[in-house]
Amino acid sequence: MTAASIHTVLLRAYAKYKSEDTEILSLEKWCDLRAQQSVHFHYWLKTLALETLMLLFVRSIREGNFQLYLESLTKIVPWMFALDHTHYSRWLPVHIRDMTLLSENHPRIYAEFCAGKFVVHKTCNKFSAMSTDQCHEQNNAVIKESGRAVGLLMNPGALRRWTVAGPEIVRMVNEFEALQSRNQTTDHRHHEQHRGVQTSFFNEVKSLVAVIEEMGTPFLEQSQDLLVLDTRDILHPSVGESVRKAEELGEKQYNTFVDERLVKCEVPITDVIHKNKLVLLSHPPPKPSKQKMQVTALKNDCNLFSRLYISCQTRSGDLETFFMHENQATPPSLSLGGKLRLGNKADLLSCLGLEEVQSTCTPAVDAKLLDGAAVVQMLNPGMAQTFQQYSELVFLPYISNQLTTARRVDIVWDVYIPDSLKGSTRQKRGRVFEDEWPQVLKSLRTGKISFVWMKTKQNCSNFYHSKLYIYQLMKEKLFMQLMEAMYILPWLMLS
Repeated sequence: MTAASIHTVLLRAYAKYKSEDTEILSLEKWCDLRAQQSVHFHYWLKTLALETLMLLFVRSIREGNFQLYLESLTKIVPWMFALDHTHYSRWLPVHIRDMTLLSENHPRIYAEFCAGKFVVHKTCNKFSAMSTDQCHEQNNAVIKESGRAVGLLMNPGALRRWTVAGPEIVRMVNEFEALQSRNQTTDHRHHEQHRGVQTSFFNEVKSLVAVIEEMGTPFLEQSQDLLVLDTRDILHPSVGESVRKAEELGEKQYNTFVDERLVKCEVPITDVIHKNKLVLLSHPPPKPSKQKMQVTALKNDCNLFSRLYISCQTRSGDLETFFMHENQATPPSLSLGGKLRLGNKADLLSCLGLEEVQSTCTPAVDAKLLDGAAVVQMLNPGMAQTFQQYSELVFLPYISNQLTTARRVDIVWDVYIPDSLKGSTRQKRGRVFEDEWPQVLKSLRTGKISFVWMKTKQNCSNFYHSKLYIYQLMKEKLFMQLMEAMYILPWLMLS
């Protein structure tokens, strides 16, 4: 279901691309181009490929297709090396090589395997074969249900009896159940081929596609970061690097393993397999504690001053000249561990030494400058549930009241300018939802979007790309009543 849903989302994204672009590429070339441009696209495209690969492996067993079994297993092994699954990495190549050489060493067994006899067919139904270990588990379950095979490992005699008589007991139980079954069916279709199951599967895929598109189609993402689909959290850049190089790294290790240990036999099979320790979604890079960072900084300072002391013993040292130049990679006064030190804006007031001036009346001025985000956070929505209600009942009355003491009101909206000091705030907050703005505007015109939902999305990081939507929002809906009375000058439009 997941593979079908992701494939449907991909085809819809490609259809949207064809409707908007004049130079249309094929689906394969478009996917390759977008995968190079966006690591987010590359991740979801690779997820779809892995889902399809696992389905092919299941199909090879269910149908008894030996060639497909070897092909799919050969494509799975590099991922075992890349993701540090040591035991699978060590013994799967041995199994694949043994199965590949069957045609030369044991042609009769190879012919039987190609006929589908490397799996177990317990019924005549289609797509119902199973691997031998799964069949053994089912036989064990039958014995446990009938004879309660408990404590066998503690009694060697009982274990031998169970090993010898177990398959025969299972055969007798199956024959007895077959004789008792009077309603023998001639329909050998798989149980998921019936109309009811197919309809349920279609509805589930349709629902999952709707949820994915509601969260934001991953194949239309323009961000250069790797995002979490539901929370829109920005993952560490090293996770994106691991996504791009994992498959290539696994293939290289797999080929080296086969060449050194199975072909040339230069290295024993039991030799150590070094782990890659890639940074993954489930294993993000560890964050160093503040105490360890401070200890590291102190050690660096000690080393620095020890070198300074030694140099002063051999030559005339001038401390003032020494401290005129940078002696560390990052200034300790501005950064901690290579990251900019953060503080509270209110702390600057004490440094400026401004005296607090209390006023009981609002002075008459020519113009007022308001922080749009601060005003939205300051005003309680009250009973307002939509943007239209909030604008008519809360926001616009407040702006109108400001015009009673000023001839002009300017509303300034914040923006994260690239390569600025606020760039670290984007990485710290780690959230974007810029692709949701078209849906926000569409819902705004119908009055179906909740203002409370918008308040939960206040940590917008990449506001710059959404400035046209913001301006359209202000112009078309919220501020039409005040356009003749005041100037709306979003700071974004001045860039």
